[in-house]
Amino acid sequence: MSSNLTILNKAFTAERNALSRLFQKVSRTMAADDLLQMLWLRIQRVGDNPPIHNGKAYLYRLASNLAVDQGRAEARMERLQAEARSILYGDESTPDVEQAFLAREELERVMAAAERLPEPTRTVFWLNRMKDVPLRDVAVMLGVSRTTVEKHIRRAITLLGDARNSHDCSRHG
Repeated sequence: MSSNLTILNKAFTAERNALSRLFQKVSRTMAADDLLQMLWLRIQRVGDNPPIHNGKAYLYRLASNLAVDQGRAEARMERLQAEARSILYGDESTPDVEQAFLAREELERVMAAAERLPEPTRTVFWLNRMKDVPLRDVAVMLGVSRTTVEKHIRRAITLLGDARNSHDCSRHG
């Protein structure tokens, strides 16, 4: 067994209960045990280069990435289900076409900006704002101070607000 794999398996065993609680908080549709299994499988694919010096921090980074991936999949599924319900059953309160178009463009700008957020700002924002993981827990997961987490949240909000308020006039003219 590789040394990185040994380090991560030990960290996984030590942090299993904490990771289970974290996954219970962040996933609405998938069982924590299933996410733990997915995390364990990701651990098994980690190579020895470069060497891992902080197994716990690396483990929580893997868990954070898994939570983000799962959140994206859940959000995608919710959007598809909402669209299907709208097509099948209609919507009494449908906004006018122009409002819907503008709202969709605004949402697309914000979602694109969210995808472009630099790491670790994107992970911090996703865990705290989308998955309701408390700031202190995000700080522990990522091995940084709460002040650092707050800085990343402020940065994300600023960048997403700028994207929301920007209008790409070249697409309309």
